Amino acid sequence: MQKIKATIEGNASLADQAYAVLRDAILNNVLVPGFFASEREVSERFKLSRTPVREALLRLRDEGLVEVQPRRGVRVLPLSVKDVREIHQVARALELEAALLLCEHGDAGALSQLRGHAADMQKAIELEDREAWVNADTKFHLSIVASSGNDRLVQQYNSLRVLTDRARLFVLHLRPLPEKSTKEHVEMLDAIEAGQQAEIAKLYRAHWERTTNEMIEIIERLNRSRSGDMPANEILVP
Repeated sequence: MQKIKATIEGNASLADQAYAVLRDAILNNVLVPGFFASEREVSERFKLSRTPVREALLRLRDEGLVEVQPRRGVRVLPLSVKDVREIHQVARALELEAALLLCEHGDAGALSQLRGHAADMQKAIELEDREAWVNADTKFHLSIVASSGNDRLVQQYNSLRVLTDRARLFVLHLRPLPEKSTKEHVEMLDAIEAGQQAEIAKLYRAHWERTTNEMIEIIERLNRSRSGDMPANEILVP
């Protein structure tokens, strides 16, 4: 079985630990789209207690990752092209607003932190380390939102991350090395630092549209290659 790489805080509850393990298993395709098992089978597979697993599965259901069928089991849901497009449209709008808010109040500490994340992305590109790149990329986006000063915006954005992360991780090793994305992140950060709000909006829309279309193209191409009789609009079993 593929190794689970979930990060678990030392003081996390058993339910939080179960959630972190199962979420990571879904995002990294250890539990693939269409996977079906009983709660007991899930507990045994990951050596977790039943009650924490039950709580974790309900949380994953609320995030749109699984379907819980009472007295039967749980199914990992596919991620459709429509899902990817709609999730990205909402996430883009929220993050763009966060970037504009950061631009307005110009938090020097936050901007310095973002420069560090951008540098880490560039270093990862030079090493061709995709896992390091996606970690730095995630920190970059989360830092922009966290620096907005708008708690409700942060909450809404974070609620979407599990689905945006799922799509990104799915195509991580199928897309070209993200050199263009790294360059675009630096350009967006330059515009934030310069207080150029119109340029920020332009760069954000172009970046999210390009990466969303790239992701959808990969999903459709992959699915067509796997089954000519299946619609090319859902992530299938890897």
